[in-house]
Amino acid sequence: MGAKDTFLTWIGRIFAGQGHAPLGTSITDLILVVVYLGALLAAARPSAAGAFVTVGLLTFLYRLPLLWILTEDSTRGLPLRDRALYTALGAVIAAVALIVIAASGRRPAVSPADGEPPAPPRTGPAVFAGLLLTLLALAAVAWEAYYIDRFTSDRMGPFSYWRQFSGQQPSGILLAPPGFWIDWATAALCMVAAIQAFARKPMARPLGVALGWVAAGYAVYTLNLYAKQKLLFEFDDIGTPDILQQLTSLAEVVAGFLIIVFLALRGTSRPPVPVPGAWGAPGGQYGAWGAPPAPAPYNDAPYGQSAFGGPPPLPPEYPPDAPPRPQSPPGW
Repeated sequence: MGAKDTFLTWIGRIFAGQGHAPLGTSITDLILVVVYLGALLAAARPSAAGAFVTVGLLTFLYRLPLLWILTEDSTRGLPLRDRALYTALGAVIAAVALIVIAASGRRPAVSPADGEPPAPPRTGPAVFAGLLLTLLALAAVAWEAYYIDRFTSDRMGPFSYWRQFSGQQPSGILLAPPGFWIDWATAALCMVAAIQAFARKPMARPLGVALGWVAAGYAVYTLNLYAKQKLLFEFDDIGTPDILQQLTSLAEVVAGFLIIVFLALRGTSRPPVPVPGAWGAPGGQYGAWGAPPAPAPYNDAPYGQSAFGGPPPLPPEYPPDAPPRPQSPPGW
């Protein structure tokens, strides 16, 4: 396949079994490529750690099912099957390493020397983004409940829900994770991002923006499939499930882009409040009152000087360097 066929595969214009079976990549790869580019652009920013954790999470969840799908007997003998398996294995290992390294490198900024801390989302937009992420998660769960009811009958056979969820029924695309698996994984991440957004955590921005793109990307792909079949918004020619699917996809496109806009807005983080520490503060630093005075040894002070401080000041008529005043003879 050339670059043109690859792009047509990504946008749903070429399917497996149309002279290009099996296909190598899918719309998931295009979505991941855009997420990777976004993380590279954020590499020099304070939100780099959150962006790399987001990349690791999406890569791990979307590549993990391929480790058992590509070892099934039904995939043996497929062209490029071993290469796809090694690609998925390398992606999962790299994703775990990226999550560990990026998460362990995160630390709060407590002073200007630590650099600028990651910016949290703005309060109002963060709440709206959290609500939209929650709605996306609930919509995905609702559709999965419908599919479970539809594909659990005895007549489904190899197209049963579990076989499609686990990938035992191959999709015809080597690096494509099962669609039902993607729905559950994305719904879980959306709830995590929603909780982070409600709490105005900095992690909500990179994770929420990536999930907004994921939701919008898959929704546009679904609408494109209906458009290819000339059924897009032809509500008189399709059934109720297809009508609801198109309306859901349209709502996901709008919600996805709104989430990106809301969470792209940088909020202000509260600077760390300096707390006056006692003498001998941790880390060898003194408190707000400066260094403590050096203690004098007990009963070991110089002659004429108390262990609790110097002698009282002399009266004004006694300058420190003046000789003693002569005394009058006795009896005068």
